[in-house]
Amino acid sequence: MSMSMSMSMSMAVEGCDYVRVDHDGGMLACLVIDRPHKRNALDRAGWHALGTALTRLGADRNLRCLIVTGVPGAFCAGDDIPAFAAVQDDAVARQGYWDTIMRCYAAISAVPVPVIAAIDGPCIGGGCTLALRADFRIAGPEASFAVPPARLGLVYPADSTALLAHVVGDSFARYMLYSGQRIGAERAVSTGLAMDAGASSGLAMARELAMEFAHSAPLSVRASKLVLNAVAAGKLDQVRDEVELLSHLAEQSADRREGTAAFKAKRLPKFSGN
Repeated sequence: MSMSMSMSMSMAVEGCDYVRVDHDGGMLACLVIDRPHKRNALDRAGWHALGTALTRLGADRNLRCLIVTGVPGAFCAGDDIPAFAAVQDDAVARQGYWDTIMRCYAAISAVPVPVIAAIDGPCIGGGCTLALRADFRIAGPEASFAVPPARLGLVYPADSTALLAHVVGDSFARYMLYSGQRIGAERAVSTGLAMDAGASSGLAMARELAMEFAHSAPLSVRASKLVLNAVAAGKLDQVRDEVELLSHLAEQSADRREGTAAFKAKRLPKFSGN
């Protein structure tokens, strides 16, 4: 069983012509934002499409890894400010827009397989928030990051603030939030906000990283991600029963037997997810 490096199928997400899923027909999918004239900033339709695609991909039992990226030159410049401003004075529409964004954030956090944000160019505001919810952020040489609510007169969501501090540490999170300043790839890597793609693009490095997960048992990875996400959110006690169930399923699984056989034979395992 192998993971293809090329995406053989591409499909736009219903309701939005600039969010698409590129799929290799097997274990790897790439969720792409393709709105270059807006540096991949998302309006409400885009946030909804992204959330819908994340939920569907998370339910795909064949999927082993998901890459989220933008077209070359940008990852995501966050929310489409004019689109949000258009509903600013309509309380119902504004809340609906905000709820759509929050559902998208929840959807990427809930994907049970490893999620890699491949970042080439700006990763700003809501784009940075989106990337923070991935398991890994791979920064290409031209990647840049910023959390600019203080420059817009807004307040960063509490759970996103906590997650930023968890990833980069309290002091640097304060700097990013208080200043709204943009930081480059090298500094992002030094703080732990991102991994370095070196001379490669973020997407190329993300695909290489995804290959490393191809031979891991899906139940094992799912349980590990569940625990790590719960620790980051301070909610470990809430997932103990689910982790225990996953542990029991893993012990009884065909994959556990395959893993043992592969270890004895000194070969790579061929896990099926069962």
